[in-house]
Amino acid sequence: MSKSDTHILIVDDEPDIRDLIKDILGDEGYQVSTASDGMTARTAVNQHRPNLILLDIWMPDVDGISLLREFMDYDSQSTIVMMSGHGTIETAVEATRLGAADFIEKPLSTAKLLRGVEVALENKAKQIAKHQFEVQEPVGKSQQITLLREQAARVAKHNMPILLIGEGGTGKHCFAHYLHSLGPYSKGKFIELTDETFPLDSQKLISLANNCCVFLNDISLLSDKAQALLSHMLETKKLENCQLIFSTQHSLEQAVSNNSFQEALLYQINSISLVIPPLREHIEDIPELVHHFVDQHTTQAQLPYRHFTVAAQNRLRNYTWPGNVLELKNIVQRLLLLSEDNEIDDADIDLTLQSANQDANDDNAINYDLPLREAREQFERIYLLHKLEHTDGNVGKAAKLAGMERTHLYRKLRSLGIDTKQTQDNL
Repeated sequence: MSKSDTHILIVDDEPDIRDLIKDILGDEGYQVSTASDGMTARTAVNQHRPNLILLDIWMPDVDGISLLREFMDYDSQSTIVMMSGHGTIETAVEATRLGAADFIEKPLSTAKLLRGVEVALENKAKQIAKHQFEVQEPVGKSQQITLLREQAARVAKHNMPILLIGEGGTGKHCFAHYLHSLGPYSKGKFIELTDETFPLDSQKLISLANNCCVFLNDISLLSDKAQALLSHMLETKKLENCQLIFSTQHSLEQAVSNNSFQEALLYQINSISLVIPPLREHIEDIPELVHHFVDQHTTQAQLPYRHFTVAAQNRLRNYTWPGNVLELKNIVQRLLLLSEDNEIDDADIDLTLQSANQDANDDNAINYDLPLREAREQFERIYLLHKLEHTDGNVGKAAKLAGMERTHLYRKLRSLGIDTKQTQDNL
């Protein structure tokens, strides 16, 4: 978006500061409007739908923090930069928690102001680009992916929990974003929770979920207490005003048999189940996926564009892909980043796959090409295998050494694909 198409609203009760900021931004080519108080600001937001709001903390009729909360409730995608000459760390933290893009202290220098505006708009553009890729419908023309798209269109509008089942790396996270875009709460936030971030306070959970989409990543790892709370909330229909999406890469039926997952909760969440197929079952989609990931990496990460030859794509089609779509995405990223030629051929594919497999098979090495979440899982696997080795495979002792509850460690080991019996046999 060009500067001439970018509208900035300045909300400040001091006319000299309003006029100064307006002149500076106007000289830079931005469209600028001003407001002296909360009432005028509300009218301006409704009228102009600004791309950026510069919001002062202290005003006569309402404080900036309250107005920030109001604007974010009205449009959670708003980009707001707070300004204050008497700001505190606590105020800045509160503003950031509520969704402010930045906090600029007065007196404002021209350089400080322009840099703050540029950074906020750049970050907003990156978020929009990332969101466009996240909410894109599943890529591919195979029978499996076509069926998934059809199923998603049918079930997304229903006010019932949706369970996504699939191996690690199959794209459950992206598919949850897609369901959110089709659902009745598409204008609300997409809130991702894990076993570590799941709130154990019912009121906090209700407040968090209200008018939003809640995606619980790998529900099989929830603690017994969290499972009990979630089951109670579903039973009493206290989570009706939101879209609920759960995912798992493990058999919940087996978890019920092992007494690590509540049977009642399983029945409450699996009315609508969608199976995300492993990549090896729809390899005909690989050329289209490669094109998608090249586009994604070159757009979001500004990596250089490189052309994948037919031979290279064919080589990718004949690989087993144990890490599924996520592994393909990482391989494409590595090739774009490390290749010295503008064209990727089958020899480049062989070398990259060989290198990636060597990294994956090295139990004492972290693959730094992985995204943070996958790199953390790799570290956790190495760490927990080390603890099991030092306790001769005794899970109870390993849990104490790791500072974890025994049941939580069992779930973590299962999520990482660590077979404790096999580990004991190998010791």
